[in-house]
Amino acid sequence: LGGRHWWSLNGVIGRHAPLLKHVFVNPRESHQQVPGLQSEYWSGLEFNYDLRMRGLKGRLTAYYTRMMDKTDIHFFFVDSGLGSDFVQEVVTGLDHLHMGVELGLEYEITSSLNASAVMSLGKYRVGSDPLVTINFDTAGLEDDLINPEGSEALGPAMLKDYHLSAGPQKAFSLGLEYRDPAYWWLGVTANYLAGSYISPSVLARTGSFRLDPDSGLPFPGANPERVAKLLDQRPLQSVYLLNLTGGKSWLRKGVYLSFFASITNVFDLRYPTGGYEQSRNGNFGQWEQDLLSGSPSFGPKYWYGYGRSFFLNLALAF
Repeated sequence: LGGRHWWSLNGVIGRHAPLLKHVFVNPRESHQQVPGLQSEYWSGLEFNYDLRMRGLKGRLTAYYTRMMDKTDIHFFFVDSGLGSDFVQEVVTGLDHLHMGVELGLEYEITSSLNASAVMSLGKYRVGSDPLVTINFDTAGLEDDLINPEGSEALGPAMLKDYHLSAGPQKAFSLGLEYRDPAYWWLGVTANYLAGSYISPSVLARTGSFRLDPDSGLPFPGANPERVAKLLDQRPLQSVYLLNLTGGKSWLRKGVYLSFFASITNVFDLRYPTGGYEQSRNGNFGQWEQDLLSGSPSFGPKYWYGYGRSFFLNLALAF
């Protein structure tokens, strides 16, 4: 519209076959395939608005993506409400929902000084209550098997509307960049990241979680309110990061020399970026007892972002 305002709308609908690692329950033990396996269906819509004014550039994006009928398989040892064993947890009918808005602006304050601002607000959720089946090896018939047939259907896992572990769902950034006529430049960026979550235990959201493996009956204290509080999904800590970048270039007798340097996480903050709940404690009694110990043996696992990091690049062209 007039050369300064650009609009675009993109959409996609498609299917693709499941990944090979999601076809077989456990190829190290048998050729058993995931029952009812089907293609993954996905659809998405994206709207973009680009602004190109004198001294000001920007883009606004809104997006919606849904991935349906996903399959996932996990391997772990569990003390479940039905018994204990090393199991393959097969999750089918899993939907993922991604939606949000993104905004980026760049303003030329002077011919040498630019300012930028970025905002991202997202909503990444589980869009369904998937079906869960646990499978196990029946070779040792003398063992106390959960089910001699080698599998047990646990029904749906109450995961709908849980947050996905897909990075921060809120991000804001402000930056300044100075470019000197003498061919050196310096930039600083302040960032705020929030709304990160760890992946929830699927098995702990099934009905078997409330069962006492000794009696086969629900734990006396495992009422819906208490279980919901125990399994409440809490966000990871928010984090502020400061990054510095700079560089310089020279041209002498047809030889071009340049260097680029950066320091990320200037204040050397230690912060988690994601993780997952362990499923070892697969019943209410053990989960609660482990937490009450004050130092859970099978608490959530986290991974962390880098501390203060340095990068230097030198280039010589002739």
